[in-house]
Amino acid sequence: MWKKLLARGRQIWGLSLSAGLLGAFVLALRYASGPSAKPRLPDSISPAIFATRILHTSRGQLVYHESGQGGPLVFLHGIYVGASSYEWSKVYPHFAGTHQVLAVDMLGFGESERSDGPLSAADHVQALVEFIRAKSGGERTSIIASGFAAGFATILAAQHPELVQRLILLMPLGRVEFGRQRLPKRFGLLTKPPFIKRAFYRRYLSTRVQIRAWLKNFAFFDPEKIADETIEVLTNCAQQFGAERAIFQWLSRRFDFDLEQRLAELSQAVTLIWGEKAVYPPLELGYRLQSVAKQCSLVILPNAGSLAPLESPMQVAEMLIQELDPTIRIYNAG
Repeated sequence: MWKKLLARGRQIWGLSLSAGLLGAFVLALRYASGPSAKPRLPDSISPAIFATRILHTSRGQLVYHESGQGGPLVFLHGIYVGASSYEWSKVYPHFAGTHQVLAVDMLGFGESERSDGPLSAADHVQALVEFIRAKSGGERTSIIASGFAAGFATILAAQHPELVQRLILLMPLGRVEFGRQRLPKRFGLLTKPPFIKRAFYRRYLSTRVQIRAWLKNFAFFDPEKIADETIEVLTNCAQQFGAERAIFQWLSRRFDFDLEQRLAELSQAVTLIWGEKAVYPPLELGYRLQSVAKQCSLVILPNAGSLAPLESPMQVAEMLIQELDPTIRIYNAG
């Protein structure tokens, strides 16, 4: 009798344990897959004089900030955790007196749509093509862009030279590169099931501590220039529901393309901008890319990292004013 009661007790305990583990798994799944609390984006994401507008494209809804009159001038931010048009917000107001300034949140970032569907480099380019056609009034546009968005701009300009007058590219990229070093072991979680990846993103990649560390170690040359506002905006953008989707697609190399091939196809004048102290991409890449485009100059920003528009906005603005001066002619070196 005692043996039967003991066996029965073990059976009940085993069922309870299994139910408890299953319940914990379900709760974890719900936490990772369900909507997280959506922090309010700070007003500082764009200057007060700029109107925030929406444009619906075939690839998703784009949010952009607009002000000024004159030739269209489009600003595109890079791709990283917490990215948005805020990257250029200390720079683009300087051009509202002479241009129709359009600062775009790329699809999946900032306030733009964070679609559940897969996006590729071609999708980003198509959304930008539709945006420029809708906003330029038939006038050829100048594009100022950084990182992968600068790479997308080269594709756009090569495929649609009728839309683009010139390009100013801040450290453009076409592939996810990590140098000779492998990703840290903790990034192996990005190959795990989706709910684990989302939990890793929310609990680690998008935290204020991690974003501050990234700004200090990789994005800024001078950590003293990292403003609390910058950390707040990047963190809030990173923690918006669905913000991890574009990051995972980027890290899975869905945005990769041959940047050098596209640069070689360009007929427009190109200016490459490089932060002298950028950890990645290295300045050596800038020199190599300069020799690829037909009409290309390279401008080096002293004591600046990869997020130069936020680290040294006045320096960047002054350089852009000079580069956009129509009286200055650009010739290929050699």
